[in-house]
Amino acid sequence: MINYACRHFRGSKPCVFNKRDGSECPSCRHTAPFEERILFVKLDAIGDVLRSASLLPAIRSRHRAPYIVWLTRRESCELVSMMEYVDGVIEFDAEGIQHALTGGWDHVYSLSNDVPSASVATLAAGNAPLTGYFLRGGVIAPSNAAAQQWLEMAAFDRLKRANQRSYQSRMLDILGVDGAVAPPALRLDHGLRAAAEARLQALFDGCGRQRVAINVGSGGRWPKKMLYVEDIYLFARRLQEMGGLDIILVGGRAETAKAEAILAMRQAGDRIEAALTDVSVPEFVAMLSQVDGLLCGDTLALHIATAIGLPTVAVFGQTAPAEIHTFDGLVAKAWARG
Repeated sequence: MINYACRHFRGSKPCVFNKRDGSECPSCRHTAPFEERILFVKLDAIGDVLRSASLLPAIRSRHRAPYIVWLTRRESCELVSMMEYVDGVIEFDAEGIQHALTGGWDHVYSLSNDVPSASVATLAAGNAPLTGYFLRGGVIAPSNAAAQQWLEMAAFDRLKRANQRSYQSRMLDILGVDGAVAPPALRLDHGLRAAAEARLQALFDGCGRQRVAINVGSGGRWPKKMLYVEDIYLFARRLQEMGGLDIILVGGRAETAKAEAILAMRQAGDRIEAALTDVSVPEFVAMLSQVDGLLCGDTLALHIATAIGLPTVAVFGQTAPAEIHTFDGLVAKAWARG
């Protein structure tokens, strides 16, 4: 009665189509069979997780009807669940690790050169092929020459500084796949888009001007990834001088004080408002989907912009700009002072 080889099968609960229209396996017209089970391990910061979604089309091309499951930390689970080509998400906790280790994977990908990723990938793979990094004698080891090169770049600053290729192109080398880098792809609920549009309409009295978002944050670890308060305000003023633009300050709860400081600098006639989103990552994606351009640092906002095709100016401080793919000019790069 149950089609265990359908990617919609969930085991502990009805699948989405059983809930939607009462479909059951023997006569279901939504059947989506898979042949190979793939585990993708990515435990890095949420922006790194999203940019790695560019690799999913290449991974799919290497396998027959793959069922792709992504293992990640809690803060990234919601975002990964929005990604095209991902069939399942495992949270990196005790229960999730048990799932990963007993998954019966046909291939494991672990492209981060850190011990937690390499260790769980090594155990999860068992005798299955593993691409990327694993543990050998308790030490991280690369699966091929391209992975060795990336490991050397992590070990030696000289090589890191000399690199002129994007992260995604380096990872494609590890996968052994030639071709152009695909932008990450996200699914976004229509209701979230509509709510973001309504919020912006209310902020600016419904006027149909073009909108430029400024992601004011940079994360607590790297404050120089983004411009200071005074610089952001001056940039916003110059944009307004171009005419016909509304400026939206975006970010999360951590950016509240910085956004308030920028708003306190407003002068008469300034069309600068804040639309921070501290509820969920999808809410943040929806807000960016309703603007026409973005200024940000090397943060999550940058990688969301590449996923939704949003023209962006990215400001770089300490981080290496060469690793950021420009996607045929979608992303322009600038450097922060000081």
